[in-house]
Amino acid sequence: MTLDRRRLIAALGAVPVALALGAAKKEPKRRDPPEPRPSRRRKGAKPPAKHVDVAVVGAGAIGAWTAWHLVRAGLSVRLFDAYGAGNGRAASNLPSMLLDPVQGGDALYADLVDDSRDAWERLSDSASLPILTPCEAVTALAATEAFGEPRGADRTTGARLRDRFTQIAWRPDEAALHAEKAAMIAGRRAILETILDAQVAPEDVVMPAPLRDKKQGLYVLPDGGTAQSLVYATGAWLTELFPQILTPARLSAVRQQVFHFGPGQGDTQFRPPAMPALIDRAYGFNLLPDVEGVGVRVWKSAPDASVDPDSFDRRADERALADARQWLAARLPRLADAPVVASVAAHDCRTSTGDLLLDRLPGQDRAWIVGGGAGRAFALAPAIGARVAAHVRDAGRAIEPRWALARLTGGGTA
Repeated sequence: MTLDRRRLIAALGAVPVALALGAAKKEPKRRDPPEPRPSRRRKGAKPPAKHVDVAVVGAGAIGAWTAWHLVRAGLSVRLFDAYGAGNGRAASNLPSMLLDPVQGGDALYADLVDDSRDAWERLSDSASLPILTPCEAVTALAATEAFGEPRGADRTTGARLRDRFTQIAWRPDEAALHAEKAAMIAGRRAILETILDAQVAPEDVVMPAPLRDKKQGLYVLPDGGTAQSLVYATGAWLTELFPQILTPARLSAVRQQVFHFGPGQGDTQFRPPAMPALIDRAYGFNLLPDVEGVGVRVWKSAPDASVDPDSFDRRADERALADARQWLAARLPRLADAPVVASVAAHDCRTSTGDLLLDRLPGQDRAWIVGGGAGRAFALAPAIGARVAAHVRDAGRAIEPRWALARLTGGGTA
């Protein structure tokens, strides 16, 4: 079979058109810019009911986690704070807090670490910005200290740590504890995320000491609402609410002056995982590594004054800065001349025993007070909040003897 001239010319003429169409098909289509990632915001809080099972006073870390656990248990909750959640006067209004597995060798608090870490990690996984940042922690022991074998840490020496953490000046013979599973917890952001996750709307209301309607067997709230139970998680403000039982000698706000020193441009050796948290019991200072560019945080272990949490000036002073620089020059010489990128005088709530206070209010079978904790309470707040919620749900639950009010007052509890 042969192809005549006319049909051949027509076929050859169609070739360029076909090739052009094929090329057009292969050319990639122009795409519009992708849409922004959908927000991961949680569901909004429900409007607070006027009559609830529990009113929680104090929207700090412990108050927020107490509310969270109570809501998860199916109870209705209102959350009050006179200055607002995560406010500038709060003890927890700092960029980061340390979750230390060692807990000073105290088994009571070390037992709360795992549950707290798991809770912070779950919250961090659901938040838009991280709440928990893993890091290592080293506790440098004083020469006279005799530590046991705390869970979650290995005993070591400065000679062994010298090659692992070269930023720190170690004495070869100094004893230390090395914990691999420490973490830093975002401060104010962590509190706000906890409250969001609890779906409770904090109310900026001044809550007085308990006022009980004996006929109804309920506590009366400032707007006329009622609550079956009250939890006062107000930290140092407990002395204002209950001055007859919690004098400043028993529970007080103490000042900590905190400095953030900025490493040089592009210098990542002071960030996790290269840099650990350092609890220097030998020289009485603490350090947290640089996270999110806020600088290396340094503060003295011992507070330098008792203060009024409402009115004290939150500016750090030159004398405290000189002490911090002297320590840096000895321990982290590469930061000896680093600039201060932020500083603040913050307060910590401490009891005279150094322990947490968690007990019933005398004469009130459905009112609880919680505070203190000597600086460890923030990071352990998820586990502490679970304990508080358990007491609210079961008023007959035994009080931890070391957390009992009687340890502070020398008397019995109601």
